Amino acid sequence: MRKLTLSAAITLSFAALTSIPIGLSAENTAQADTCDATSLDSVPGRAWNEAYGWRFNTSTDSDPKKRAEQNRANREAAYTALVKGQSPWPSWFTPSISVIRPGTRFQMAMSKGQRDDQPGGFGTFDEIDTVNEVREDLAVLLAWKADVDRINTYVVTDLMMAHVGPIGPQVDPKACKLLPGRFSQFEMLVRRDDRMKYIKFVSSEKLKQPDKGATK
Repeated sequence: MRKLTLSAAITLSFAALTSIPIGLSAENTAQADTCDATSLDSVPGRAWNEAYGWRFNTSTDSDPKKRAEQNRANREAAYTALVKGQSPWPSWFTPSISVIRPGTRFQMAMSKGQRDDQPGGFGTFDEIDTVNEVREDLAVLLAWKADVDRINTYVVTDLMMAHVGPIGPQVDPKACKLLPGRFSQFEMLVRRDDRMKYIKFVSSEKLKQPDKGATK
């Protein structure tokens, strides 16, 4: 039987107590504990403001102070709508209904324990290789899928109605981070229990996990 040194035992005990989710460093976890992601002045709020805030600076007031106040209020309203609404689409986009034809392949992020014949409702036409891409490019929150470990490829087998468009940004309160999205996505417009009537499992690939010490 292998014996642990005292230092190794302490390290293991500390790791068990901290229970840091995959994809979060100790620094990010501590940050998330104190993060008010609903505030425009939070880490994700400032990141959103820098990337998208300019779109909401629409005030035409001649008074510079009032104009700044009104623009700030516009940005806060837009950011709050994102955090609370969690729309899968960008705020400037209305998804169209399309028909995905048989033979079309797509990928889907899967959680540990999620069966291949129990797919989620969203897929992407972009290739995914890492957990970071699932978080950053698919904008998948930790609350939605905390333990993503693989990517499945499926093929459409019957004409399927779907909403199709780009992935909008999300704010992840647990990670205290802005997830930009921007990859392609579609939302199946079929009942959950009927999804496998329209698609077929093709293959599964393990995802590259982020370094435990990574902060991004």
